[in-house]
Amino acid sequence: MNVAVLGASHGGFTTAADLALAGHTVRLWGRSAEALGPLASAPTITLTAEGRAGAARLARATTDLAEALAGAEIVIAPIPATGHDDLAKRLAPHVNDRQIILLTPGTLGSYAIARELARAGARFPYALAETGTLPYLTRRTGPAAVSAPVRAANLPLGVFPASRTKQTVARLADLFAAVRPCVDALDAALTNAGPVIHPPLVLLNAGAIDGGRFDVHAAGATPSVRRLIDVVDAERVATREGWGYPAPHYELATYYDEGRAAEGLYGAGAKAKLLASGLWSEIVTLQHRYVTEDVAFGLALFESAGRAAGVDTPGVSGLLLTFRALLGRELSGRGRALEHLGLGDFSRREIRAFLDQGWESPIWAKVIR
Repeated sequence: MNVAVLGASHGGFTTAADLALAGHTVRLWGRSAEALGPLASAPTITLTAEGRAGAARLARATTDLAEALAGAEIVIAPIPATGHDDLAKRLAPHVNDRQIILLTPGTLGSYAIARELARAGARFPYALAETGTLPYLTRRTGPAAVSAPVRAANLPLGVFPASRTKQTVARLADLFAAVRPCVDALDAALTNAGPVIHPPLVLLNAGAIDGGRFDVHAAGATPSVRRLIDVVDAERVATREGWGYPAPHYELATYYDEGRAAEGLYGAGAKAKLLASGLWSEIVTLQHRYVTEDVAFGLALFESAGRAAGVDTPGVSGLLLTFRALLGRELSGRGRALEHLGLGDFSRREIRAFLDQGWESPIWAKVIR
């Protein structure tokens, strides 16, 4: 299969290498030559990953988006939600109706990008899809090397429009065997573990983080931090239930409790593998995606979706208020909040129908204003 991977990130390098080693034709796009590093002239990535390792030869690594997208059947964007609007503008001249655009993960970005494509007067792809979590827990270990000690065992996948789920899942399962179809894009977005785990880890370890390099997962997940994580996760699950989304809800307890690990996103032994790797000892600031994406986009979505479902989310709202003080800007109602996406005036039933119908919905013209 011809695949374009957009973004020279940890996830971008890993996705490109993994799929190339699996026999797919992969082109990697980076915003700059500096981001691509040696790949610009020698497009080979050394991958060490759960279940796969080797030197992955890419078809091309380029800063020319049109070149990267040429002939692509699947376009994968492992970039933070903060970059989705810019990505939509860049994609607008190049999208065709045979492609599937996949965000890993999305945080309702599948709809957000479709909305921006419409505003730009662009064509739509066949479908936009998004995972509920990262397909890999991974870090770059060199200019052309990546390590992914953990691979997703269950990869929730939502499609926009959801009416095209069956065909989209069939095509993406050739790339990611762990995909698990969700009802729609919001269903997938509400399985995202990032906004559950990362904001408490950052906030309650702020002093240690300010001191420099720190592994929030290995040293920061203390019993007190876990209690806040559990509160936020319970609110997430209650919100999912309020929207009528079925189990599995992929509770965070499945990550921390090895006895339930097989039910979770990353399977048995994931926590031990991540900690043993030592790859997450890093500099974390308030500009890290744990904050700019998981708080400003993820928690904003959780809060607004909870409100729409009549679910109280004091843990989520408290985190948004506290990070508002730290960042000096409003977070509630922004980012991926439903009201910020043009969906605030519609009922749950109307939103569910809209997510199913996508740009063929009778309310499409209203939401893209």
